[in-house]
Amino acid sequence: MRKLLHIRNLLFALLIIYSLQGVLYTQGSIISQGSLFLYYALSGIYFVKVIFTKHKKSLFLNAWTALLIINILGYVFTGNYSRDLGMFKGVLMSLLSFYPFYYMSRNGELKSKHLIFFLFIMIPVTISTFYFNRIQFLSQLSYEREDIVNNIAYSFVSLIPLVFLIKKNRLLSVAIMLVLIFFIIQGGKRGAIVVGAMGLMMYIYYQMRTVNKKYKVRGYILISIVAVVIGYFAYDMFISNEYLISRMEQMVEGNVSGRDRIYANIFNGWLESDSFMNLLFGYGFAGSRLLSGSGHFAHNDWLELLSNFGLLGVSIFLILFYSIFKTIRNSNWGNDKKIIFLTIMGMWFATSIFSMGYTSMGGYLNAMMLAYLLGSRSKNLV
Repeated sequence: MRKLLHIRNLLFALLIIYSLQGVLYTQGSIISQGSLFLYYALSGIYFVKVIFTKHKKSLFLNAWTALLIINILGYVFTGNYSRDLGMFKGVLMSLLSFYPFYYMSRNGELKSKHLIFFLFIMIPVTISTFYFNRIQFLSQLSYEREDIVNNIAYSFVSLIPLVFLIKKNRLLSVAIMLVLIFFIIQGGKRGAIVVGAMGLMMYIYYQMRTVNKKYKVRGYILISIVAVVIGYFAYDMFISNEYLISRMEQMVEGNVSGRDRIYANIFNGWLESDSFMNLLFGYGFAGSRLLSGSGHFAHNDWLELLSNFGLLGVSIFLILFYSIFKTIRNSNWGNDKKIIFLTIMGMWFATSIFSMGYTSMGGYLNAMMLAYLLGSRSKNLV
């Protein structure tokens, strides 16, 4: 078991080192690529261990594995190795990450305290990356501007479920949530704000459901006050950002940066295919580039799977989300685990509609949390 402890810490370290590229060392250097390769290699070993370990596999685990395998086979046999490598790396980061943390959780070497420790490290790392991206973008301009969209906002969104784990010090938990909300709004990504707001509402609901029964009334009052404070803080930040308000208004009016056209092209291209095989199995890895009409990815998990792997890919994804209900119904989990599980999957589902989920480099945070919840044999968080 001591070996697992060292592997767990090494995986955390590799993720941190990779995330610090551009901040502490040059982006795309041998340091980042070497840490990423080692991370994939270790994750691959535990993928094999999980698959061949003799224990009953849940529907969720089987669907997750099928999604990973279909993407690996798709890239190997139909992908453009150089052009599609970025997307394939995102798939591996999001899906392959599940297995080492699931294995460790099943063997008692991944607990809440380890994930909380990782959260404490990743907050300053993500903030540093946020400002690095901002500085890098501004350096390419000949004038100063405030209306900047920062993709790192999604990284802060992915950290939200980890905040749920902080139960002993709720004031610290609230303070961290405020920090995450601040940077999500500052990032200006409309999708990140929508998903972040969803995570925030689930966080408040989680606090209500897990309040100490001995001090229920006092707990409800304090949580209500906290909810009002967080809500006012978020609203005040939003209302003072004119650029963000204009972007949200454009979204309401249907201006979604051309994605409506990309979505229509991909769906119509798939539906009007002359080949029944394309309808069933899609156009191969990154087939969205072919159908989008602009060489872009779908920026929608469902359409990405539809274009890449046809009805087969979408069916696997549907089974994965269907397994949420089966997992909740058949488990003996307490409210804390159930709510966190629903929060992660709900936020992922929302992200899958207008952005990239299973192909995102930041998807490992969802995989890590899901692996912990599903692998742990305990009824409640430990």
